[in-house]
Amino acid sequence: MRRLLILCAIALTFACQPSRISGKLAPGAWDQTVRKALDDVISSNRDKDAYAVFDFDKTTIVHDISQALWVYQIEHLCYADAPSHSFLDGIPDTSKEIDGISFAEFGAILKEDFEQLSAILSQGKSLEEIHSSDIYLDFRTRMAVMLTRMDGIFGSEVSYLWMPGLLAGYTHEQAREVVHDAVLEHLGKDKLAVEDWNSPDGKWSIKVERGIYFPPEMKDLYNCLRKNGITPYVCSASMELIVEVLACDPELGLGLPPEQVFGLRMMPGEIISASYDSQYVQPIKDGKASCINKYIAPCHSGAQPILVAGDSNGDVPMLSSYPNMQHGLIIDVGRDPESKIGKLAAQARAERNLGRYLLQPAFAKASGEISGGGI
Repeated sequence: MRRLLILCAIALTFACQPSRISGKLAPGAWDQTVRKALDDVISSNRDKDAYAVFDFDKTTIVHDISQALWVYQIEHLCYADAPSHSFLDGIPDTSKEIDGISFAEFGAILKEDFEQLSAILSQGKSLEEIHSSDIYLDFRTRMAVMLTRMDGIFGSEVSYLWMPGLLAGYTHEQAREVVHDAVLEHLGKDKLAVEDWNSPDGKWSIKVERGIYFPPEMKDLYNCLRKNGITPYVCSASMELIVEVLACDPELGLGLPPEQVFGLRMMPGEIISASYDSQYVQPIKDGKASCINKYIAPCHSGAQPILVAGDSNGDVPMLSSYPNMQHGLIIDVGRDPESKIGKLAAQARAERNLGRYLLQPAFAKASGEISGGGI
């Protein structure tokens, strides 16, 4: 309730400010028709207590901040309850199998690998030396195999919990420090890459995205909205704490107040645990629209968003739930044309960005880009 009152106060402050002229979006890499439509939305809603809602991963930023953190934790071997980490937190049924090996067995092997790596690290070996060892290559590839198979076996609600669940055991402040370090290491257009992670025995080869990038075009869009009295919100299926570290940073990110960022929340407590807060509407799939309806719309007299932006099937519920939405902005990251988001993209393409949906090409891509992911 306190968070909702603060959020409403911020929205009211924006609504009560005098009109200001901010100009239009810089051309950048925007599709010309998309940019004109966004300029029209901004100019027609100036100082009307309007708001816009954005997905974060692969929409506001290029690549995925949860993925960047996951890679960082693997490469730096930083887990709060080291060396006794189970790597199974949040997995509901560890008897399920990946290629004939149960998740329980996977966890035991990961734990054994990690204990050996921790011992080597404590003996003064550098991370660079460790990264060339078969134990490490086995460890990171098994982590990647678990993640890529988890969606198909359990659904995204489990994989979205498992990744931030690897912060379990940290305090919130400790976790923010780890996320901040991960952002510093991974942020930049030159950091975008897709790597092949191969197990030493040749059994598995997994493509893994690394790096994140904040396109200046998206920063400009958020800033133009704010300058014109339109409140931008983030609604993400990444952990809220993780998104806040970047989205709320005024130099690295957007400088948004935390009250304008909604993401997954774990059970309250001083120490992070890999379990969802059951009293909160988690913004996963249909939960994104529910999150908007429960926490954001009441701060704007129950109004619907004028603009919603997303890139994946998980964003379709909030892209298609609001008849008063003026535009849905879709970032084209190459989704399956037969998927729900693919069909909305096809509609935008057929209407040449002159209808309800706007299709914007991705602002940056790495060689060998993976079209999946993004939450």
